Amino acid sequence: MNQDDEAYYLSQIPKPRGTRINASKISTVLNRVIEQKGYAAIQSRGLLAQAWEQAVGPHLALQTRVGKVDRGALQVFTSSKIVLTELEFMKPQLLKSIQKSLPDFSIRSLKFRCDGHR
Repeated sequence: MNQDDEAYYLSQIPKPRGTRINASKISTVLNRVIEQKGYAAIQSRGLLAQAWEQAVGPHLALQTRVGKVDRGALQVFTSSKIVLTELEFMKPQLLKSIQKSLPDFSIRSLKFRCDGHR
């Protein structure tokens, strides 16, 4: 048996698979599951609603509904045009309050819309 034959036979022996080096970190797997299932969105929606209620107070919070943050703008839906006008008047103070409560959300503006379904 020459050296080439020996190298060939040794190359045919199966190599062990699935070492710990190739395994994913548990934190990576959990982050992927959280993203796929939308758990982060549910949690952030609760934080947005809580910060909004704190900013506007309980009376206006009952007449509004927080939407999503899109390109730095928090969408807020109102029950009437009167509420919308009042919120537009309070907009600078509301924005400062939201930014202070939720600095990680990077909210740069507020957009109000009247949906009339409340």
